[in-house]
Amino acid sequence: MKMWLCICLIIPLLGFGQSQWKLAKSKDGIKIWIRDYKDSPYKEYKAETYVKTSLNSVVQELLEAPMYAKNCEEGVSHLVKVNTNKEYVFYARNEFPWPVRDRDVVSKLKVKKIAKSKVKLCISAAPEEVPKIKNTLRIQELSGYWLLEKQGNTVKITQQLYVNPEGSLPSFITNALLVTGPFKTFGALKEVVENVDS
Repeated sequence: MKMWLCICLIIPLLGFGQSQWKLAKSKDGIKIWIRDYKDSPYKEYKAETYVKTSLNSVVQELLEAPMYAKNCEEGVSHLVKVNTNKEYVFYARNEFPWPVRDRDVVSKLKVKKIAKSKVKLCISAAPEEVPKIKNTLRIQELSGYWLLEKQGNTVKITQQLYVNPEGSLPSFITNALLVTGPFKTFGALKEVVENVDS
């Protein structure tokens, strides 16, 4: 999985507005929308793209990650374990310049095969699965999913995600990461999986 979760799990944009999806970026075959999330001051995003590959290739790439270690590489998702109920537990850590505190997140992915041509990976927070780290804020609230839909010789990839970043962050960080993070992630994911079967 490398960086797919960790980049996308970073911090939503502060602000208020309409509850309908608003297109924030459309470039290189990738679209990203944002909208308000319930009564939270933070927004959620939805990203979408199409890739020329197999459904299994995308699933495998999203679940692939280096094993969790004592000193995990910053900005990369690490696989902690796979539970008996087939839940994949991942850990990711992001460093920020002082005085902003570093953040980390532990998440669970549950793979659900909806149909022969459709797979959903449900994402939820699992903050107690990994011991807390000193001077690092642990994300407590996170929810969303990956939706993979086979359409002819392409796979439509959608990710919808809400994250409460905990504490306070400067607006330039939240504003930048809500759109640019998912855009970079989807661009890298698209490049990798389209080369898997070539």
